[in-house]
Amino acid sequence: MPYSGIFFHAAASSTASLLVYFLNLPAVALQGLHTYIHPDSLLASDGTKALLRRPGAAASALSEPKRRPRSKDAQPSFDESKAQLFRIRLTDSLLPSRLFFSSYRSAFLSSFVALSNLVLCLFLLLPGSFTAVVIPIAAVLISAAQLLVFLLKLSLERSASRHSDRRLSLLSAAIGFLFSIFVLNLSPSVINFRIPTFVTPIAAAFAGFLSGILFIPAGRSARAFWLGTDQLRWNLSVVSCGTIGRVMLYLAAILNFFSSLMWVNPLAIGERFEECRVWALTAAAISQLLVLRSNVQMYLNEAVLCWYQRLHSSRVPDMDYGRAKVFLHNHFVCLAVIQFFAPPLLVLLFAGLSQIRGNLFEGIPFIGGLTDFSVVVKEMALFMAWWIMSVHSALMMLMIAFYRCGFAFVS
Repeated sequence: MPYSGIFFHAAASSTASLLVYFLNLPAVALQGLHTYIHPDSLLASDGTKALLRRPGAAASALSEPKRRPRSKDAQPSFDESKAQLFRIRLTDSLLPSRLFFSSYRSAFLSSFVALSNLVLCLFLLLPGSFTAVVIPIAAVLISAAQLLVFLLKLSLERSASRHSDRRLSLLSAAIGFLFSIFVLNLSPSVINFRIPTFVTPIAAAFAGFLSGILFIPAGRSARAFWLGTDQLRWNLSVVSCGTIGRVMLYLAAILNFFSSLMWVNPLAIGERFEECRVWALTAAAISQLLVLRSNVQMYLNEAVLCWYQRLHSSRVPDMDYGRAKVFLHNHFVCLAVIQFFAPPLLVLLFAGLSQIRGNLFEGIPFIGGLTDFSVVVKEMALFMAWWIMSVHSALMMLMIAFYRCGFAFVS
């Protein structure tokens, strides 16, 4: 049956889509996490609104800010009702009201369908022709392109990132482009990849692009690790993870680092070791997905820590910044989720694409007989999977080192 592969993959795609839709898996993945709101964010009985508003709302809804007394004799007053936060549990009814939830749900669906097709293609012996792999290849490319577009779009979101972070993202892209050229010129003598010279400019340009869009997600992961493992010994249960969560955060960081080193000679020895390296890369990506809920919870707790710092920073605290931080983290939680789970999903997609057996283009006119072209595409996919893991891990470790040395701090 020459078209049995298409039938199986179409059935897998339909089943995966129905599971995501009817079980509401994107919301279930985040259900139960705690978010925080300020009392001003609640609607009063007379229908008045909070001072802070959701981005895009009418500016007329804001009331005029009160001027602070300038007299030396006037004592500034502090409303004790502002020194509290309400903790609520995220449910499937609350999540759709968050910004970028539709983007998160779309990325979750496409990634789930693509991974389901990859698992079916890699672990079920199907006829080795283009008809058997056309759906997995298309699903991987569509999902990867969607994730990359979302990462680029969210990295440029002004309301959710600082201007300095966007500038540093450009610097990271330039450094990544130059370093990737250096790495590709040294392969396979130092880095065990066999990419032809004529593909090097394309690979370097794409590697630089990945380095740029991964800067902000790596920064979020570094802050989540810093808070989740309680590096500053705050001993606040509302900020840090539990024991299991800390172990998982440490394990994910260690796996990310060592899986990247397995392509560096002399660690990369022997052809039998190649399959172990791919499995290590897969395990590192899965470990990042396992700590997704911990990372998202630390993102929400980061706003609480900021609010707590502002509350105790002076005798009469100014809570406006802390209140804004709580508000923004609450409404941009789905943006953070995409930035947390997109890098490991890209690693899984590219690594899975590189492991598809046979000629990827067999049966296609003009290029079906070019076996070398299929090998180049697989090697490029594997290199991109390794590059994403390496850059994300390197940036994360660098930022953690900055936090440890006092050059950066969570605020």
